[in-house]
Amino acid sequence: MRTYKNPFLLEHQWSENECGDPFIMRFNGYYYLYCSSAGNHIKAWKSENLVDFDYLGSVCDAPEIDGAYAPEVSYCNGKFYMVTSPVGSGHYLLEGDRPEGPFHLISKNYGLMIDGSFFTDDDGKRYLLRAGHKGIVIHDMPQADTIEVNGKIIPESYLNYWTEGPMIIKRKGLYYLTYTGNHLLSKGYRVAYSISEKGPDSGYVNLSDNTLLLETGEEFHALGHSSSFLAPDLDSYCIAYHNIDLNMKPRKRSMNIDRLFFNGARMYCNPIWWEQEVPAMPDCYGWGEGNFQQADIKDKKYLISKAATSKAYTAELSVNTKGGNLTLLYGYGENTWGEIELCCDRSYKIIEGDLTVSEGRINNTVSFLNYMTVRLARTSDSLLEIYLNNMLLASFVTVTGEGKLGIAAEAKGEVGFFGISRTIDGNGDKIAAKAIPGRMDAIHGTGGFLGYPLKESGFLVKAAAFEKGKKVLYHVNIKEDGYYQVIVRASAGKKDHCLVISSENMAEPLRFHLTGISDENGFEKIKAGVLWLTRGIKDIAVSSEEEMLIDYFLFRKAAEVMDIDVVKKGQLVTEDIKIFGHKQLKSMITKYSGFTCAENFGRAFVGEEGFNDYTISTVIYRNNAPTGDASIYIRASKESWFPDQVTSSLFGYRISVKQEGIYLYRCCYGEEQLGFYRLPCKSPGTLALSVRAEGTTLAIVLEDRVILTFTDTAGYLYGKAGLEATGEGFAFEEYRIRRDLSL
Repeated sequence: MRTYKNPFLLEHQWSENECGDPFIMRFNGYYYLYCSSAGNHIKAWKSENLVDFDYLGSVCDAPEIDGAYAPEVSYCNGKFYMVTSPVGSGHYLLEGDRPEGPFHLISKNYGLMIDGSFFTDDDGKRYLLRAGHKGIVIHDMPQADTIEVNGKIIPESYLNYWTEGPMIIKRKGLYYLTYTGNHLLSKGYRVAYSISEKGPDSGYVNLSDNTLLLETGEEFHALGHSSSFLAPDLDSYCIAYHNIDLNMKPRKRSMNIDRLFFNGARMYCNPIWWEQEVPAMPDCYGWGEGNFQQADIKDKKYLISKAATSKAYTAELSVNTKGGNLTLLYGYGENTWGEIELCCDRSYKIIEGDLTVSEGRINNTVSFLNYMTVRLARTSDSLLEIYLNNMLLASFVTVTGEGKLGIAAEAKGEVGFFGISRTIDGNGDKIAAKAIPGRMDAIHGTGGFLGYPLKESGFLVKAAAFEKGKKVLYHVNIKEDGYYQVIVRASAGKKDHCLVISSENMAEPLRFHLTGISDENGFEKIKAGVLWLTRGIKDIAVSSEEEMLIDYFLFRKAAEVMDIDVVKKGQLVTEDIKIFGHKQLKSMITKYSGFTCAENFGRAFVGEEGFNDYTISTVIYRNNAPTGDASIYIRASKESWFPDQVTSSLFGYRISVKQEGIYLYRCCYGEEQLGFYRLPCKSPGTLALSVRAEGTTLAIVLEDRVILTFTDTAGYLYGKAGLEATGEGFAFEEYRIRRDLSL
């Protein structure tokens, strides 16, 4: 088994091994990588497997593009178009005859900020996306070399601050828009996504968890500016992005490549920075006519592939007819096959036997003077989709099955890439390794379950319906030996359940109790238990003692809650604390009012991310000033801080004590208010305030009286404790973490 490891170190990267804003384009079976420039030219690399990259040298040295930000390339009408924003000072369009360049300028400076990205829809209509202060902005492109400067904001893409690094892919009729938020130099630099079924410029929706890439630990952090593309197996998708090692000086950006997983409309990714399996290649592939043999069919000469497809398959052919028509065969056998006719007059016809199953027009982005790529995807239920240059050309139920592919030999030109894969309809996600720690949707396994349809934000996803006693196998990549807590989102008729997770010579029963407090789909999120796992790429088996629906599993490092005194009599009494703020470790100090911020803001976190159920007991000094507050954080994870980013950069809950009352917020790199209790007195003084997290329920106690409770069926079940003070006069006299859940 061959493996690779993120981040990549490429030959001839920029100084200090810099490779920021990586963009990968697939053309004729090869992958072309471009990145931001740290000099007076743009560098590129080429790969056939997404692991071994060969340096191509400079693809553009036009003086106007010195310091080019985030160059991206698109294939249109036989040409390659590049967009880039030199030193962030507006966009230029460039053109080349090959992905290797050279590219030359074809436009003046359009402005429009930074991070331009092309998208071409199935009808050939082109768009440019770019960064914005209120979300990603999309512009029409009437021609390949023209941008309509009046754009349209996509509000669903707003990440509560500056948002950049956009890209759209289209899969199964859905538009997936990815984008990056938070500051480049924040550990919480992250990638999120929105989906639309209406079009690339409208109708976007955010699912319940639309964060795609986020890590804030010391080893790996600041993940952003991504590009997504078809994987080598011809059906799956990968994502390239950079990370920044903020612990190094000078700081550097490095490229990473991970796999995207799809469950209906849902998309997710687990960043992996330890050894992982290389992307799967097609079952057979190559370049040129060596993959074919000549044959006469009905008095016509064809090149017929030596290899045949299975009944369900994905296949791809790239051919340059050099101005001629193109005829392709699929499902070729002794008696039946299909025929695709692509004509220079921009008409097409697809014939099976004596029946024309589809015909129409080819849009103007397709050129007969350069390579055309036809991809066929046949599912097990006989649905055949045909793509031309990544645009859906036709979709219908086919009578053809397994068979060979063919090219009309009379066509003048060149045969490029040819590949056949048994990976189809996302089935590669079931056998690809899922990261632990990380999440995995329950349908991404093999064995004893059926798909169960669910609605999420109006879109279809699937849970796994586990059958009693039957094992489901999951291929996983475990980072390191250790105890891991297993969180499940599940639904079942009974409340008491047992999942058995086995790996190698271990079988661990996890017994848990469903509370019956569920969401609109009848599911609840619960900690199933803790088990020991050993590092490595392997299979684990999961079985249920009773029938059960499981949406997903979440594996996180486990940690036992400890009693920790953090603040006593206004003094910090622990060294195991992480402080954020403008003055770094001095951002929280002791003043007359207690432990508080040094200058207007200070935030700190204590404990382990694996803490689950615990109580925080505090005594808070409350000022009568209307602008400050003291806050308690509970179950906080993925926390980050930077002066120029979203204030609530974490997942978890915040209990804020202000002059007028006590607020409860859910934090998700932004905030949502969940509750409020009005305080009767505005005069300065102390408050004895405790917060308990148990299961999915939070309880807030003021002076021995429960004042707020909230049950969050989709909430956070683990995380650190934290404290924060802003303004003047709000402070902590006491702060203690307790295992005891009594209030």
